[in-house]
Amino acid sequence: MTACALPKFGRQLILAVLMVCSLLIWLDNTVCTLPLERAGSVIGIAVGGTIMSIVYRRAIEPSLDGVPGAVEDQARISAEQARPIAKATDRPALVRSAEEAFVHAMHVGAVWIMLVALFGAAVLLIALRSAKKPTASVREAESVQESGQEAAPSATGTALRAEADDRLAREGEELGTH
Repeated sequence: MTACALPKFGRQLILAVLMVCSLLIWLDNTVCTLPLERAGSVIGIAVGGTIMSIVYRRAIEPSLDGVPGAVEDQARISAEQARPIAKATDRPALVRSAEEAFVHAMHVGAVWIMLVALFGAAVLLIALRSAKKPTASVREAESVQESGQEAAPSATGTALRAEADDRLAREGEELGTH
């Protein structure tokens, strides 16, 4: 097997671009096929898993110096795959490094997921707060009702009501002719 001519950073950049592209394609298919309630959790799991995978690979990298290529590739994939290959090649330090890299990846992933969840909660709070604000016409009607006077119909309200009545009348005529 020949080594890649690209520098290590170039290979990592290409891998990251491919991961992002495949994630976007997967997200597009997922969002289109799942109900909206489930799509959010699936996207969260995908993004969290991607973050943890990237962090694990970066954390295990320093421990793979001097390790044969096949062992290095297996250990880079996951801690679960690093254990048996490290035991088979009698490298107990690699098992410890893989486990520490995995725990580190879980911690970093949990923090990022928490930050994304807090951001989502803040966006939701702002959106709900602005949705609860009454419009000027609602406030005007409430102030008139509090003062004991009847609210005079506004020109816009009257026009909208007349348009709705006309639409209903036309639909009724169409139903009667069929």
